[in-house]
Amino acid sequence: MEKRTSAEVLLAALLLGGAVYFLFYTESGRQWMERLKNTATDQLDKWLEDLEAHLLKLEMSDEIKIPV
Repeated sequence: MEKRTSAEVLLAALLLGGAVYFLFYTESGRQWMERLKNTATDQLDKWLEDLEAHLLKLEMSDEIKIPV
């Protein structure tokens, strides 16, 4: 395993700090994060809708039995 130099660790910490500052303390960062959350939520809704349709199709075709 390769050792990291102090400069590499410091640079990584600075980059991470800059990203956090951008996302939480700038207006454009907050807008970008809001768009990202909306995109993720929309995708999750689509996946759940697809899963619901698939389960309904299986239930209608009697491929699976649901205990009552």
